[in-house]
This record gives sequence, C-alpha cells and structure tokens, in this order.
Amino acid sequence: MTKAVTLQNISLAYGDRPVLKNIDLIIKKGAYYGVVGPNGSGKTTLAYLMAGIITPDSGSIDTHGNRIGLVLANPENQIVSLVVEEDIAFGPENMNLPAPEIRRRIDRALAITRSTELRLALTSAISGGQMAKVVFAGQLAMDTDVLILDEGTAMLDPESRDMFLSTVRELNHAHDKTVIHISHRLDDLLAADTVLALVSGRIEHEAPGVIAFIRTCSSAIPGIEPGAQLSYRSFLAGLGIESASLEEATRRVADKLLKRDS
Repeated sequence: MTKAVTLQNISLAYGDRPVLKNIDLIIKKGAYYGVVGPNGSGKTTLAYLMAGIITPDSGSIDTHGNRIGLVLANPENQIVSLVVEEDIAFGPENMNLPAPEIRRRIDRALAITRSTELRLALTSAISGGQMAKVVFAGQLAMDTDVLILDEGTAMLDPESRDMFLSTVRELNHAHDKTVIHISHRLDDLLAADTVLALVSGRIEHEAPGVIAFIRTCSSAIPGIEPGAQLSYRSFLAGLGIESASLEEATRRVADKLLKRDS
C-alpha cells in the first residue's frame, strides 16, 4: 500500500476545548475517502491540519512528499484574480516557475477540469459550479496530489453540485488524485471507497463505501441522514442488487418479485 497522508496520535484543542483526540489515520494514495460527522466534530480542523494550515498540539502528520490542496466550502473565498487564467496562474507564479511551464500547467489544468472555455472569463461572471472547477484547476496547476474538499457542495445549486461531484470523480479515477471529501451529505460520497465518521473529535466509525456505512453505522451519528435515494440504494444492496442506474436496479427488483409470485 502506498501512503498519501499518515496521521499518528493527533490531538488539538482550541483553548480549553478539545477538538481532535488521538487521531490515527492512514490515507492510501489514489483512494477516495469521505468524512462525515455532526457539527463541531472536528472535520474542518482535520482538513486544515492535513493541508498544513494549522499544526497539532501533539502527534505527527506525514504527507510522504505529496502536495496537498484544499478546496473550501465557498470556492469564491479562494479566488484571487479577476480573470480565470490569472487565478490559475497565481500558485505556479508563487512557485517561481518559468512562464512556459506556467502556461503548460494552465492548459493542462483547464483541460482536466473541462474548463478550457472559461480561460478568459471574468471570475465574477461565472457560476458556482464553474468557480469550483477554477479552484480545482488552480490546485492542479500546482501539481497537487491530494485534494481535500471541505463541504464542497454547500454553496452550490443542484446543477453545479452535479458538475462538482462529476469533476471530483474524474480527478480520482482518471487522474489518480487522492480525494478526502468532507461533507454533511452522505449522497455526496457515493463514489467514496471509504467513509469515516468523526464524532466528538474521534474517528468512531469506518466503512468500505457509503452504502456499507448506511447499513452499519449512519443511524448512530446525530444529524447524519442518508436521504431517500441512498436509503433506497441501501435497500437494494440488502437484496443483493447494486447498479449505478436506479432504473435498472428497480427493473431487477421487479423481475425478482414477478418470478417469486409466478
């Protein structure tokens, strides 16, 4: 197993209030992790620690030479330039890369996020989903290996949310980016290989994917609800039926019922 990030015995408090307590976690390179938990459970603090924005009171974090990128809940907070290509260039310019290399990285980042048509757009004139793509492109232009998404869909409308999640899946599957996706919505995490639950600053639950998580531990976490679609997928999984298409899965249920009643 190749490691992307390793946390050993991590603890942190804000003043007298403990936030994270003895966290041990190994993030595998190229994997997609979902992180859920009630408000105040330490999810954003965990993201900031892995991104190097803050340091723990105790314990150690090893990124194994990987570049870590963080995408905030409101992508507008990460936009620093008036024009999209200038915004994407900001990171590489601060890395003192030569101009031809910066242009190459901008081209590649826009192509990967399918945002080439946004190159000369004003950042103030694009949608929330497009803005999220620009933030992704900026991270990719810095050759980021690990993408940490902190409530990445919280500010997005349904169409922009679908665009955002599609981009995340493609970065993980097609471009081997390690993804750590923090969300209060379990249905954001359908593509996750592993789902973890932070409760009161500790990792209390872990499951191999969101359906397994729903079936084993989601009911034990305050404020975490699977929603109708994931509840239905969980029901189908209990029948041994799993399919990306709910329509196809429903047909298979109907076939089973018809055969049973015939």
